[in-house]
Amino acid sequence: MRTTHGELTIAGEAGAKVINDTNLHVINASIIEFSADAIITVLTVSGSATNVVSEYVTTPANAVGLCSISGEGSKSITSIQLSAGTCNYAL
Repeated sequence: MRTTHGELTIAGEAGAKVINDTNLHVINASIIEFSADAIITVLTVSGSATNVVSEYVTTPANAVGLCSISGEGSKSITSIQLSAGTCNYAL
C-alpha cells in the first residue's frame, strides 16, 4: 500500500502506529487515518467510555473510505476497534 501525504505527515510529526486486526486497541491518539476498506466498530474519546462511532461515521456498518478522524475540541481518541481494514494513528 502506498502511503498518503497525511500518513507521512503523522509519522514525521509525532510518530505513528498501525492497526490491522479486529482487536480492541486502547490508545491515546490525536488523529486516526483509515484505509478505504476500514469499518469501525468501536470508537471512544477521552472523558467517555461510550462508543461514539455513530457520531463520527454516517453509516457505521459501511467502510469509511479514505478519511481521517480526530477528537472534537481537545478530546483524544482513547480506543478503536475495526472489523475490516487498516488505520494509522498519531501518538
